[in-house]
Amino acid sequence: MSCPYCETGVTTEVTFRVGAYAWLMCLVLVLGCCLIPFFVNHFKDAYHTCPRCHRVLHVQKRSCCS
Repeated sequence: MSCPYCETGVTTEVTFRVGAYAWLMCLVLVLGCCLIPFFVNHFKDAYHTCPRCHRVLHVQKRSCCS
């Protein structure tokens, strides 16, 4: 994709951060497995950043329906 900030064609870097869905799953799994959502990327929000200027280009929020 083309970064709108530095106007360079890049492949985004993806990092995962704990979001609302991970906390929700933590509450659902409260019977002994509540920490799993904090270590599995499937439950975390995905942040796509430009490797050149390091600005966030898109955030893919996880939800119960995805």
